[in-house]
Amino acid sequence: MGFKWCMLIFMLYQFKSKNSANCLMLQDLSIRIFEILERELKPKGILLVDQLPELIQKLEDAIAQDALSGESIDQDNTKTQIDRLGARAYPFLTLLKSALKYQNPIVWGV
Repeated sequence: MGFKWCMLIFMLYQFKSKNSANCLMLQDLSIRIFEILERELKPKGILLVDQLPELIQKLEDAIAQDALSGESIDQDNTKTQIDRLGARAYPFLTLLKSALKYQNPIVWGV
């Protein structure tokens, strides 16, 4: 009897901006964030400085909406949250804000 090997491929994106820490994200989260930003996620790309304020606002709005819909009350009358967008997207949001502060674009796949 032989073994069947299954290989899972996970795409990893590294987003970079001068004067900011790099942000690494798996493909699933990258796709989710870029859908929120209404941008197509390609293997290589750039987010220009003049686009950043709008992108930051879109992501912050989505995080706030997700936080409101994600709260539930358990038996002890305490609020609990499961895997939330805010926790997963925080490093990317931080990169967006830092890139805007230092007036540098964000690139990936280069």
